[in-house]
Amino acid sequence: MMIRRKYVMNKETVAMMEHYDSNGAEQAMVVEGENTFLVAQPRLEILNHTLNHFGLDLDGGLAGAKSVLGGKYRLPVCINAQLGMVWFSSRSFRLVGGVWFSYIHVHDLEEMNEKETLVHTDYGHCLPVSLSKNQLIFKRDQASYLHTTFHERSLGKKNFYYEPGSGSTFCKEPGELHYRVKRKEE
Repeated sequence: MMIRRKYVMNKETVAMMEHYDSNGAEQAMVVEGENTFLVAQPRLEILNHTLNHFGLDLDGGLAGAKSVLGGKYRLPVCINAQLGMVWFSSRSFRLVGGVWFSYIHVHDLEEMNEKETLVHTDYGHCLPVSLSKNQLIFKRDQASYLHTTFHERSLGKKNFYYEPGSGSTFCKEPGELHYRVKRKEE
């Protein structure tokens, strides 16, 4: 199997799993499109290097996810909303084991038993995960919501709030800090 020295995740990257070489050094097994290869970097290093490539870092990615989703643990990370690059893990990002998935490439989830699920991807891969189907659905849905939220924010749409009965609408232009009050013309 081919081994790459470094890797930057892209929109065709499907999943990453932990792998160890014959000396016990951590590597990552990467599924990209229909291909699978090894990268001589730990998964966390690949994730952080990719976030740096897009002008972010892991702490910032997790803080952004926390601001949208709340909670503290096992949050998905948005690398690039425009490209649909939002990742979730079957375990905590910092713990050993588990599989990291690009949520846009998860095609179907097949329950093996109460605690194991087969994840079918867009490219025909089938990856077993030690997590219930319902837990994986929740993680995928969190990643989807994070993607939608960050994608809408990046489009710079106006925010409008309407207070029923008041005749007033509050408008915030993209990039502005304060709302303006627009009153109904009489």
